Amino acid sequence: MWFIERITGWFPDGAKPKPTWVGFTLKTLTSLPYALKYRWETMRQFYIMGNQAIPLVVVASMFVSMVLGLEWGKKLEPFGAKLMLGRMVSISVIREIGPMITGLMVAGRTGAKIVSEIGNMVLTEQIDALRAFGTDPVKRLIVPRVFASIMVMIPLTVLSDAFGIIAGWFASVVWMGIDSEFFWLSMRDGLFMKDLFIGFLKPPFYGFLIGLISGYYGYTIQGGAEGMGRAATKTVMYASLGVLIMDFVLTKIILSFY
Repeated sequence: MWFIERITGWFPDGAKPKPTWVGFTLKTLTSLPYALKYRWETMRQFYIMGNQAIPLVVVASMFVSMVLGLEWGKKLEPFGAKLMLGRMVSISVIREIGPMITGLMVAGRTGAKIVSEIGNMVLTEQIDALRAFGTDPVKRLIVPRVFASIMVMIPLTVLSDAFGIIAGWFASVVWMGIDSEFFWLSMRDGLFMKDLFIGFLKPPFYGFLIGLISGYYGYTIQGGAEGMGRAATKTVMYASLGVLIMDFVLTKIILSFY
């Protein structure tokens, strides 16, 4: 028992918990069903993390996709292969650009929001007040945010993919002179169900990582305003790196089966 307590950082003696990363992760995972108990807070987080992030995700995906269309169009033009642009843009957006851009944008926006909210509650002793009234702060505050962060990623990725492909089509037709019908035919012939599966498998993992990292640094914050700045910086940095590393790991695993 003492070994588990030392690793996880959670102690049953009523003392103020100072969880390690492992302990915080295990506690959050085992408490995920409480997102249904605190469903109103969870729904509120859906709106904040989902609806309010749509403009940022859509605009970022559109501009990256337009750059992709222009770059690939210039590279393919000397070989007379510009008609392949629809296939390349759609596969790139659905498998990588859409999920990746969504993950990075949510990591910056949602990660900073969660760590500032939870960190402020810790610094103003609201967390201690919840604990004094017998409410588990992780179940009441962290779990709804982590659960919402997981669930909003796929809808945001769908929007990112859709607007990204439209933006790639626009750049290909207007600036690269590709026939619109050929673009869509090339996309239809080159896109398969496994591409959709890969593109939609990754975002929930990104969301879980973003919610967990931001919740942990907010929950363990120390040092007042200076500590808040350090926690926010670490959250955005590690959440963004986590998305990139997770993308590589998942891609490597998936490609080993295809």
